[in-house]
Amino acid sequence: MFCSKCGTQLEDTTKFCSSCGKGVEEPAKADPTPPSPEEKPNLFQKINDTPESTAEYDPTDIAQNKGMAVLSYLGILVLIPWFAAEKSKFARFHAKQGITLLLLDIAYGIVSFLLRLIKTTHYIWGVPYRATPGIIVFLIWLIGIPLIVLSIIGIVNAVQGKAKELPIIGKLKFIK
Repeated sequence: MFCSKCGTQLEDTTKFCSSCGKGVEEPAKADPTPPSPEEKPNLFQKINDTPESTAEYDPTDIAQNKGMAVLSYLGILVLIPWFAAEKSKFARFHAKQGITLLLLDIAYGIVSFLLRLIKTTHYIWGVPYRATPGIIVFLIWLIGIPLIVLSIIGIVNAVQGKAKELPIIGKLKFIK
């Protein structure tokens, strides 16, 4: 250790400098736990950061219509909450999200059908047969994954009683 005022070398146990009399400050000890860096949101958290309007809905309405809200994300079953719970604002919110998702599912089905019409000829033991190329089948499967993920996110939001828009497609409003 050295004195911060005069620079004289000091023993580790001294409290005052023998040359100038200045009090010796103990060196700051290193913290054994490094400071945690600010948590950076991952890609899923960034995508799922959508507007939430749960505070606008009545808590009893939310509690009574969670089941109807879940049905909104199960394909054509979206029609059940659309017609059976038309007075519930919470179920209606999720039904609108579900209808948007259903329309995208229908568009996916049409694109999938058209892509499966692409055929190539293959031969097994000299016998020709026509099949859709594997890359196209893989692409069809790959395109369907985000729709499943959006359905799961919607179901989780409904079960948790949140009125939160779906990522990416939540802003699309086909029905007012």
